Formats: sequence, structure tokens, C-alpha cells
Amino acid sequence: MELRDRVARGFLAGVSGGVLMNILSYVSYLLGVANLRYIDWPAIIITGHTPNNALETVFALLVQLIFVGFLGIVFTYLISTLIESSNHLFKGVLFGFISWFAIYAFTFLADVIKLTPLDMGTALTDFAGAVVFGLTLAQVLFQLDNRQGLE
Repeated sequence: MELRDRVARGFLAGVSGGVLMNILSYVSYLLGVANLRYIDWPAIIITGHTPNNALETVFALLVQLIFVGFLGIVFTYLISTLIESSNHLFKGVLFGFISWFAIYAFTFLADVIKLTPLDMGTALTDFAGAVVFGLTLAQVLFQLDNRQGLE
């Protein structure tokens, strides 16, 4: 993969953030804090239920990582074309928060069964995951840009 390509860097940064947010989500789920994991969202949207076996789990994880990779591309274009690149961590957190809130708002407005309403533990875990995603996305992108001499 050519890392001089903005799309590739954004996708890689988004997936990096997605991996960490999924780890946080899974740990929170195992500890009983959250009742849904990030991988449950695409599974419910696509199949109508949470993953029941390894194939469904891997598929849901793949879809979720592709989605956050896409969000990484969006962030990359926003940073490189619309917004100056200083304060990248703040902008990453803000982007993670806005993405989280927009996805929650859309889910609520669409009244997706099994995703609304959510308990406070899941909402707080997803909020924390969004912050982790934004921080990681911004930092990985910053490092990739610097490695390519683009910053």
C-alpha cells in the first residue's frame, strides 16, 4: 500500500483507532459495564441480531473496521483541505465525538431495534471508545504524514 496516498493513510489511521476502540468495547462488555460491543452495531444493522458464531463475529468486525477506516479517510480530507493541521489531537477527539454523536442520533431517529434505547454503561463505553478512536486516528495520521514529509 502506497502511504503517500491520502486515502490509504486515512484508512490505516482509522483502522488503527478502530482496533483500540474495539478492544475497549470488548473489555467493557466482558466486565459487564456495557451490554453491546462495537461489533454488535454492524451485525444488528446487517443481520438483525448480534453475532452468534465466529463467522458472524469476524464479518461484523471486518465491516466495523472498514467503516472506521472510511471515517479515517473523511478525517484526513477534512484536516488536509478544510482545517489547518495544528492541534491534531484536539481535532481528533472532536471528530471522534461528533462521529459518535451523529451515529447515535441516526440510530435513534431511525429507531433501530436492539440499538435503542441503550443503557448508560454502553453509552459511556462508546463515548470513551470514540475519544480513543479520535486520539489514535489523529496521532497515527500525524505520524504517517510526518514520515512521508507531508506535514
